Amino acid sequence: MITIGYRRDANEWVSRRPDGFYRFGRGELATAASLPDLTFAVNEQNGRVGPLVGILVSESSISALLGGRKPWVETVIRSLHADGGIAIVSTAAGIGENMVSGYVFAPALERFVESSTPLPDVVYNRVKSREEEQSEPFQTAAARLASHGIPFVNRSFFRKSDVCRALQTDRRLWPHLLPTAPVRSLADIHSWLHQYGCIYLKRDDGARGSGLLRLTASPGAGAICESPRGQKRVRSLDELEPLVQSHRYIVQAAACTDTWNGRRYDLRVLAHWQRHRHTITGVGVRLAGPRSLTTHVFHGGTILPYSEIQSRIDEQALERLIAWSGERLNEQFGLVGEFSADIGVGKQQELYIYEINAKPMAFDEPDIEARRLQRLNRLFAELAHLAP
Repeated sequence: MITIGYRRDANEWVSRRPDGFYRFGRGELATAASLPDLTFAVNEQNGRVGPLVGILVSESSISALLGGRKPWVETVIRSLHADGGIAIVSTAAGIGENMVSGYVFAPALERFVESSTPLPDVVYNRVKSREEEQSEPFQTAAARLASHGIPFVNRSFFRKSDVCRALQTDRRLWPHLLPTAPVRSLADIHSWLHQYGCIYLKRDDGARGSGLLRLTASPGAGAICESPRGQKRVRSLDELEPLVQSHRYIVQAAACTDTWNGRRYDLRVLAHWQRHRHTITGVGVRLAGPRSLTTHVFHGGTILPYSEIQSRIDEQALERLIAWSGERLNEQFGLVGEFSADIGVGKQQELYIYEINAKPMAFDEPDIEARRLQRLNRLFAELAHLAP
């Protein structure tokens, strides 16, 4: 590693290399006789330092970050620094034609300082809402990054219907896809419930089980309707009309899945792009509560050690499933550097894709999170052409 510095008064990044310059992101370091008080230890390879990684966040996240209320983002940044990189955190509005205005973490001060850097080697999208991703500042920033050929990791949130269409184009994935379709009218729900007997309704843009319903046909008319808040009997599916009108939904047939001590479970698989393919970083297991609709911990699910059910999983098949899915995601959404997949397990070791998420939340398992940080660092280095 080498040491570089940042002059806050002159807004300048410098090194003490007398015989030339270092590339720093899409710019270069100035040469100085001595370094300023703010210094950073960085990797150097073939005249390039870093990588310099832009972390794109929502406007409302900046005050939270400065106030110490974004611990996961700060953990990512500290891990990147420890591995010889530098991160600049900014909003979409902070990405200019040739510079980024935002904040860098100064290890010597143990806090974030306002700073500007050249355009980075790679940008990691952690904006927290679909609405912000559709805003003019975000779209302008994305266009600027594209014009400079800067990799933009996880360009956008996924809609469930878009993911479904992408995966359905690959015949290899068909055995792992449950029957799924957009809900265009109440008649679709009638038809699907009649055909399958038990179906799930999912908000197309839902997350962590929000907007989730399970409908089970009951004798006569109506159905048993379950949500994370409880269950009730609906005498007529017409009662769901306001719901269907309020949001975009998809309908998915229920799977017959394996259980552990009489309770449903599914896999939370974290994957990262490395050396031209997606591979598994970690596998968590979520167990549904005794009367819980979902396995989400947020809605009453619990964490089960993977070792408890590992013998039931065809891990080679799971690796293939993740790699194939990643191919289709990259094709549909651009560079998907990381994703998480909710995978159901059948009674005969079948694997079913329930959902795939573009911006995984922090995993509760410390070992998975540790590997995630390592894989992110490798991803950033690889995209910046600094990987060994």
